Amino acid sequence: MKIAIIGAGKVGTTLGERLQAAGHAVTYGVRDPASPAAQALRAAGAGAASVADAVAASDGAILATPWGAAQAALAAAGDFAGKLLIDATNPIGPGLTLTHGHTDSGAEQVQRWAPTAKVVKAFNSTGRENMAQPDLAGGRAVMVLCGDDPAAVAQARGLAEAVGFEAVSLGALADARLLEPLALVWIKLAFTTPLGRDFAFGLLRRV
Repeated sequence: MKIAIIGAGKVGTTLGERLQAAGHAVTYGVRDPASPAAQALRAAGAGAASVADAVAASDGAILATPWGAAQAALAAAGDFAGKLLIDATNPIGPGLTLTHGHTDSGAEQVQRWAPTAKVVKAFNSTGRENMAQPDLAGGRAVMVLCGDDPAAVAQARGLAEAVGFEAVSLGALADARLLEPLALVWIKLAFTTPLGRDFAFGLLRRV
């Protein structure tokens, strides 16, 4: 699958490296395709292009920008033409509070900003360390995802599994109102308790 990753920060590049290792073709959508950072991405075997060109050449995309940059990045992307768009962001404002919640979510806002995309919420509820290595001592980390289009959800689930997660579909895109607060649980545990960042959420099943 040809995947555009919008945002070449730590989350975006970690996902990109894992997806490349799984056999997917990755192109990063960046502000300046001629920059040294873009050249370094190419040297690592990925593509680097303008956001619009990366999306146009892709089968689907992952939004991995900071929340404050998401709207501008999606405007730069242009028409998604019905392609998958995985929203890996979290609408976090000052004081680690959500800017959307209860009656709305960041993912639903992303869908409004990118109306021609098929948005699926995923890759938002854990840290980049678990994206790099989802296998932990107790088993695989879980990645919960949600979206309104069944085919897009199936694509996103396949990508989550390719990275190494146990992927679980929660429901409609509005269920991102649950997934985004879950991300804050991980963040608070990671930064305010002795757990640090070296843990992940998983599923236990009664046998």
